[in-house]
Amino acid sequence: MARKNDYNINSLLKSLNVLEDLIEHGEISIIELSSNLGLGKSTVHRILGTFKTMGYVDQNKDNNKYYPTLKIFELGTKVANRIPLKKIIRPYLEEIYRKSHETVNFAILDKDEVVFIDKIVTAEPLRIELEIGKRVPVYCCALGKAILAFSGDVDITKLNFEKITDNTVNSPEKLMEQIKAVKQNGYAIEYEEYIEGLICIAVPIKNQFNQSVAAISIATPTIRMNDERKKQFIKLLQEIVYKIGIIKE
Repeated sequence: MARKNDYNINSLLKSLNVLEDLIEHGEISIIELSSNLGLGKSTVHRILGTFKTMGYVDQNKDNNKYYPTLKIFELGTKVANRIPLKKIIRPYLEEIYRKSHETVNFAILDKDEVVFIDKIVTAEPLRIELEIGKRVPVYCCALGKAILAFSGDVDITKLNFEKITDNTVNSPEKLMEQIKAVKQNGYAIEYEEYIEGLICIAVPIKNQFNQSVAAISIATPTIRMNDERKKQFIKLLQEIVYKIGIIKE
């Protein structure tokens, strides 16, 4: 908590303490926040309601607990060039691009969606790209599957499977089969599941607990992919992730 001084606005201090505790726990109830901070439940409820209106907080409908949204991250990125992790990863994206000459992506997971945080787009005239900030369902992209394989943050059985292309996985059982393969191989491949004509290969970036915190990928039009290039890209991505090492949280 912040130290007291003559310029403190007590209501603001309480609100930010609630937000900090919420971020610390990831998901928490009003009663738990009230107990942790020594604030009345009605006060905590009003604070959370305000943050929810502003889009910084949302509520889990299954257990009524509150959790921080990606908007908090988006606010921080304006101050710190997205996040320190982006600064760490950027040179590695540049190395991948120099060696592959294809579009390179860096993404994180937010609830059941992958959010594109950084990218380098190929100079080839034939290219398909997704803008930074773009959200993609976790089940139909290689980045999402690479993260899912080493994360327990998403209940696959509760995903809303929408058939986006003819190749899109459309059931928890099929997705689990793919996730199992990712765990065994250490990488994920998506064959035109989100965009027709696009193939993507992704590998997870992990923390000290062997949990995925993000993923990086190489995306290329199907016409430029063959078995030899696929092997090269997989090897390159795995070498880069080895260089990145463990991300400490």
